[in-house]
Amino acid sequence: MSPFIGHCGKTFAILQRFLSSAVPNTMWLVIVDDDTLISLPRLRVLLSCYDPSVPVCLGERYGYGLSQGGYSYITGGGGMVFSREAVVRLLNSGCKCYSNDAPDDMVLGMCLNALGLPITHSPLFHQARPEDYAKDLLAHQAPISFHKHWNIDPVAVFNKWLRDDWRTKTSGERNERSKTEL
Repeated sequence: MSPFIGHCGKTFAILQRFLSSAVPNTMWLVIVDDDTLISLPRLRVLLSCYDPSVPVCLGERYGYGLSQGGYSYITGGGGMVFSREAVVRLLNSGCKCYSNDAPDDMVLGMCLNALGLPITHSPLFHQARPEDYAKDLLAHQAPISFHKHWNIDPVAVFNKWLRDDWRTKTSGERNERSKTEL
């Protein structure tokens, strides 16, 4: 078995549960891998720029076979964010996994493409570790996520790249600073 087996069946179960009565009145669904580090305060600030009543699909966008009529998809490792309306449209379309172990992010990309739902790229989500990116790129942003824990100390990465000292700032200062950085 390949170490790159997808989790399509699990992801579609998460999408269905999100729309169930078990998760009422929740505007956003965030799906991340178990080896993804994420700054929830920065994500909240970014999401404040979007209307959750319209279909929003947000994350680090990759492409598959684009020169041959392929499709874009949100990389699962960097984190996938969906508005409730996007999940409703996705599940109402009847789109499903071609196998339970299919790559979930790519299957979702195929479905979103077929529905004509746009995928919004954000360079603040990262499919890899900080050291896998150019230092100049990361120096000019307030990252939201990093993926993969091999050969790193995840606590040190979080503290260096994703932790904000939110306790020393007022709510207004936090939002204004973050919106400027994001």
